[in-house]
Amino acid sequence: MSRRTILILLFVSLALNLFVLGAVAGARFFGERGPGHRPEFRGGPPMFAAGAALSDTERSAYQDVLHSAAADAAPKLRQARALRHDAWSRLGTDPVDAAAIAADLDHARALETEARGDVDHKIVDFAAKLPVADRGKLGQALSTPPQRRGGQRQPPPPPAP
Repeated sequence: MSRRTILILLFVSLALNLFVLGAVAGARFFGERGPGHRPEFRGGPPMFAAGAALSDTERSAYQDVLHSAAADAAPKLRQARALRHDAWSRLGTDPVDAAAIAADLDHARALETEARGDVDHKIVDFAAKLPVADRGKLGQALSTPPQRRGGQRQPPPPPAP
């Protein structure tokens, strides 16, 4: 075979492979929904998506509160990640100090819980200023579990009496 024929066959093979990959990616993206399907607005992470229940003005203020809360929580979350990373990396030392590693993991978890609690409190403070109907919509949206791909949302079970 000549060099030119090999280059042409290589190009055709590349084009065919790209076509097949595009078809597979398109099938995965559209799935059973078909090309005319528009996904519902989810708005990102569940706490942000909950803002869709509010009016445009309230949603904007709610998102500002979330951005501020996330920025305030970031240092604690970074510290927790660093503690966790350091703790797990010490597993390979000899002798292993299991108690110190467990204590650092506990401290990291406490920092994460504290940061999440701070965000929750800021949401509650914001919601307390909303009219009761909007507060109810926001509460309902926040209490709905995030939708998983390919599944329906299931409400949480009622609390035990």
